[in-house]
Amino acid sequence: MKRLTALLLMPFLTTILSCKNDGNFSEPKNLSEFENTRFIPTMEHEISNNENSVYCATILFAWDEIRKQIDSPLNITDNNYDLKLLNQSTSFTNVLKSNEYEVSGEVEGDKIKVRAAFNKSLPFEIELQSFTNKLIFDGEEVASFGMKGNDSYKQQEIVKIIYYENDNNFIIKLLPKDKEHEIILFKAAQNFNLIAEMTTEIEKLTGIGRTEKQHEEMSWKYYFNLDDEVVIPKFNFNIETNYPTIEGNKFSADTQIFQIERAWQRTAFVLDESGAEIESEAEIEIEIAFEPKAEEVEKPKPKKMIFDKPFLILLKRTDATNPYFGLWTTNTELMIKE
Repeated sequence: MKRLTALLLMPFLTTILSCKNDGNFSEPKNLSEFENTRFIPTMEHEISNNENSVYCATILFAWDEIRKQIDSPLNITDNNYDLKLLNQSTSFTNVLKSNEYEVSGEVEGDKIKVRAAFNKSLPFEIELQSFTNKLIFDGEEVASFGMKGNDSYKQQEIVKIIYYENDNNFIIKLLPKDKEHEIILFKAAQNFNLIAEMTTEIEKLTGIGRTEKQHEEMSWKYYFNLDDEVVIPKFNFNIETNYPTIEGNKFSADTQIFQIERAWQRTAFVLDESGAEIESEAEIEIEIAFEPKAEEVEKPKPKKMIFDKPFLILLKRTDATNPYFGLWTTNTELMIKE
């Protein structure tokens, strides 16, 4: 394509996953106000056991459209590590159907403008229980929701046990009205370096759970008994940030060199007894640069599936391998406090 003096990318991602608040999020706060939370642009970026990590496919959708608009291979050096991961990631592929989001791009003089958006509503069929004085996470009381084994059949249909080894290693799904989407919560006994590694583990454990469910001596793990319970923290945040490790990076296409002047993202997320709601937008401004084991049979016991330690939340289509949103949470900064 012709020489560009500036390249402007402004993807706007709007996803509504609940009918509760109708998109009424609080005013955004800068990420600098959260000492133990960070944004990661891809599932392949490293996560920490001491920080929350927020992922959303916003930038990946838009970056892919930029590549289509430039229509030439992008050359990114190994020194630009975060930008290289962004360019190499394919984890956004098929996370939504083509009719569930829109991406458009246009050339205006020497500029390219790209916009991406999607909107999805995923409330629960009925509300789950809202708890008080029920959950302590990282030494702090937080608001929570969930269900007990004696709750109604309809509530039990919303919460599904996908894998259960013990109270520190299990996976559940929350099923909204829209059966093509799901909310996955994974509390793991081991540490992981990437959300991508965790999604692979979820896929493996899901297969194990499917097999165990068919064995009479282990099937108790996958059904709710009277003493079972699920307790999940409530989340409500609206955060914006720039990506300093991406800003300033340079890359080339053919003989043209570009520099990323701005990489910004905002993500708002709510999860409670009514369902989930997410809204995110991102802006990237790029301009030309003038430089070239064997198991024993277990007896049934109460399952206390309490998310009181680090765990992962994913939002995804049921027919997709990867999610379009992920939250690795290790502390209470993003939770509703009691």
